[in-house]
This record gives sequence, structure tokens and C-alpha cells, in this order.
Amino acid sequence: MKAGLDRQQLGGVAGGAILLLAAGALAWWGLGSLGEKQAEAQALAERMGNPALAALLGDPSGATRANREAGEIQKIEKELWEKDGSMTKVWSQGTREAYGEGQDWSKNPEKWKDRLIQIQSDLQKAAPGSQMQLAPDFYLGLETYRQKSPSAEEVPGLALHLSVAQRLVERLMEARKSAEQYPTLCEFRALSGPGSSAEKAVEAPSGTPPAKPGSPPAGPEKKSFQAEIRCSPEVLYTYVRLLATDPWLFILTDLSVTNAKETFPLRSEIAKKFSSDGTAGVPGDPGAKPGRKLLEVLAGEESLTVRLNLDFVAWRNPEEAKAGSPPARSP
Repeated sequence: MKAGLDRQQLGGVAGGAILLLAAGALAWWGLGSLGEKQAEAQALAERMGNPALAALLGDPSGATRANREAGEIQKIEKELWEKDGSMTKVWSQGTREAYGEGQDWSKNPEKWKDRLIQIQSDLQKAAPGSQMQLAPDFYLGLETYRQKSPSAEEVPGLALHLSVAQRLVERLMEARKSAEQYPTLCEFRALSGPGSSAEKAVEAPSGTPPAKPGSPPAGPEKKSFQAEIRCSPEVLYTYVRLLATDPWLFILTDLSVTNAKETFPLRSEIAKKFSSDGTAGVPGDPGAKPGRKLLEVLAGEESLTVRLNLDFVAWRNPEEAKAGSPPARSP
């Protein structure tokens, strides 16, 4: 018997050992892969608990449909962002128009006063054609400057007040065109805003530097206005809608409505206006118009007294604020 293994036997033993190690490595890798697959299967089983997801995974074309719907969602999101960006551009343009940027009347006190007189005259002339009433002394909330001109420091703020006041009155003229069930009185009774007094016109928040003449402040600001009007419900609805969709950014903060007729008329008063055939037949009665029906007497010719508080937001996009700011001085 030989004391040791020959070279051939040693080679066989070494080969067997290598095969054993390889088999062990493959078994370990297989167990690891099996564990990963089991974890994936468990996660999939949990997801299948969601009926909607289970139906999607069960559909052979589910993955394709999910990708298509995800693409549609991304498209809608992009459109919303683009629309939001376009709206801010519109608001910013409206702010420039309201301040009268680049216009002499927004910088020069005398020219601003001339514009105030012209706008007040134009609105008074346009009111009858729009079937709207304006009191002869209606002065857009700027009665303080009826007999005097503002200072140069007051002009930028007063330019904004004048522009917004004109727009509010013109929007009511536009709303007056609404179809009404019964023709009703329409009147712009009162208006006030930041320029309604000399003190308010030059008022500035504490800690902020005074604005230079002709340069409106940067950043969004709220300028509050109060208005009182009389109109029908149809005109009021249209007026609020026009303000809400206006290219200038208006925010309605408060609205109160009072009926002109706070109590229901007595039956005896109604009866006086009607004859037995249901039409008005009392001579000399101003409300007794031939052919008028009962509902016209009860609901017609009744106006609403409306008080509105609203803010005009002076909106400026960040890039415009940066473009308008002076360059930093080097030390």
C-alpha cells in the first residue's frame, strides 16, 4: 500500500473540492434571489389588496394605459403652470396700466388734475346712455382735489385711485346692459379709496422709505376701495362677475345688500292699483300704469342698495421687480 496519493488522485480531490465550493456559492446566490423574489411577491400581494391597482395589474394593457394616463396628467400640470404664469403677466400689465406708467398724468400734478376733470366729465356724459345715474357732485372719491391740485409726492397714489375708480364705474355701466326681468333703477351712489383724503393719499407704512414721484412701489400691495350702488339683482350678479374676471386683480372682501322695500305692501295698497280685471285702473296713481300685472307691482321697480368693499392688488412679477431695481453700488 502506498503511503501517499499520486498526482492524479490529488488532482481529482482538488477538482471535487472546487465543485463543492461552486455548488455552495450557487446555492447561496439562489437562496438570496429567492428571498428577493419572495419580498417582491409579498409587496405585489399587498398592492393587489387595492382593488383599483389589482384591476390595473390584472389588465394585460394596464401598464401601457397607466403610462399613457401619467403622460396626460403631466400635460395637464404643464398647462396649468403655463396658465398661471400667463395670469400673473395679465395682472402685472393691469398694475402698470392702473399706475399710468410712462404717462405724464401719473407724474405731473397739473396734468393729473386735468385728467381727473376729463374723466369725471366723460363719465357724467356716458351715464345717461348707459341708463345709469351719477349724482352731479359725484367726483370718484376725490372731492378733496376738486378745488386744488396735489403735490408731486401724492400723484403716484392718486393716479392709481383715479384709474381704479374709473374702472369700477365703467364696469357698472357694462353690467347695466344685463337683461332684467323688470327695468330697475341703477345708480353709482358713492366711492372712496386711498386718495379720498389728503392724509390717506400720502400715508405710508412705518419703516418703508417714501416712494419717488412717478415710481410705483414694487411688490404686491392691496389698495382698499369702498363703493355703494343701487341696482337690480341681475345687474349686481353681472357686476360681481365682471370684477372677479377683470384683467386687473380685484378681490371682493365684503358685500352687503339691503332691499329697497323692507316690508311687504299691505293688501289694501295693492288693491288700490288694480281693477277687477287685474290691471291698474286707479286714475292719478303714479304706480297704476295700464297693463301692469300683480307681479310687476310686487317685485318690479325694486332696487337693491349694495355696499362693496374690495381690494385692488398691485401685482408685479419677480423679474419685473428685479428689472426695476437699481444696480448695487460697488464699495
